[in-house]
Amino acid sequence: MKMAEAHHDTMTAHDFSDHKNTYEGFLRFSTIGMAWTLGIVVALAIGGTSGRWGICSVIAILSTIATVFGIAVKSWSWKPGALVLVLGLLILLLLSH
Repeated sequence: MKMAEAHHDTMTAHDFSDHKNTYEGFLRFSTIGMAWTLGIVVALAIGGTSGRWGICSVIAILSTIATVFGIAVKSWSWKPGALVLVLGLLILLLLSH
């Protein structure tokens, strides 16, 4: 009976580690995806409010490239997407005045 209990405890600790890794991966991809989505929304706002669809396309492409880099380099995560988002917001601010 003790051998079965010891095996059960080991499985629980291993399962918890797997669940924790899955949760951390989910949070990472969620934040990267949110930065990408907001970058696309800002790009569409630039195109829709100012009619500058070329700049809209550039921001959308940069946002997608930043997302790929955020996924590829684990330590960067959401940071490249946030940088493009800030750039897009600054452009939107400049074009709206």
